[in-house]
Amino acid sequence: MSNFNKNNSQLNFPNFPPLSSRRQFFKFAALASASAAFSVDLPGRKTLRAIAKPTSLLKAANNSTVRMGVVGLSFYRVVGGVVQNVLESLGHQVEIIEGPHAEIFPVLGQGDLDMLVAVWLPTGHGPLFAEYGIQATTLEPLYDDARFFWGVPDYLPEDIQSIADLARPEVAASMNKVIQGIGPGAGITRLSQEVMSRYNLEAAGYEFRTGTEQEWVGAFEQGVEAENGVIIPLWQPQYLNQAFEIRRLDDSLGVFPSPDRCSLLVTQAFSDRIPSNTLETLNRISLGVDAVTAMDYLTNVEGLSPREAATQWMEQNQAVVQSWLTSVS
Repeated sequence: MSNFNKNNSQLNFPNFPPLSSRRQFFKFAALASASAAFSVDLPGRKTLRAIAKPTSLLKAANNSTVRMGVVGLSFYRVVGGVVQNVLESLGHQVEIIEGPHAEIFPVLGQGDLDMLVAVWLPTGHGPLFAEYGIQATTLEPLYDDARFFWGVPDYLPEDIQSIADLARPEVAASMNKVIQGIGPGAGITRLSQEVMSRYNLEAAGYEFRTGTEQEWVGAFEQGVEAENGVIIPLWQPQYLNQAFEIRRLDDSLGVFPSPDRCSLLVTQAFSDRIPSNTLETLNRISLGVDAVTAMDYLTNVEGLSPREAATQWMEQNQAVVQSWLTSVS
């Protein structure tokens, strides 16, 4: 699996190239924190020490290595940073294995991961579960209201309100005909291909393309910069929802499902060997759509690494984080 990025004990995410000439993006640098998630002083911030390694949980930690899979999109990476911080605060070492949907789920199915960040069910990742026969358990939701949709910039004429409107000749004539998506295997890709068919958009001249995260964001940003009629297959949480005014198009045919729940996924073998307090703590992690969107924005717009964005959010929400780390036993 040459596309996976492995790194023992620290979350070292790949650097993304600039996504638009309109913004200055910084190079991402992972924090060198091999022992404890909250032992690193971020520039301009004090170290988060108040929630590090509660005494009640130190006894449960056994410094075992956790093999954590992360779906290779930025909004999963920031959640991965939160989870890694929590695991390291409990005394565990963390090995990150990252890959796109179509590659990371087979690795999970083969039993080569302990946990995955994260899974959308019942719809988004349901087919991948069925295909690879994954034997694992979802924990309590990281967030509800995980949803897919198509959107357009809000500067477009107000009579473009639905996906069906895109097929109207006068609308189609003013739109970019290439609809750029992300990689194959993603829920938004599968559903967007169905949208193309159900709404007969190919007959109206549209083409849906899969691609990388950079190509997907870049196509949208370039379209907005030129004030063109660009269409974006999108979801929440995702930083573009905060960075741009995006009009969500109505889906009168009901291609996009009801909202999913996003959860951490743990294998049975991991559940059996990990200290009970670790599993209880992971089960208490709750973020919400707004928190993940905000962390994703910090990464993609303000130039923090996913680990830095996660740590900053945790610093600013210490009472919430402390509630995860407090043992119920």
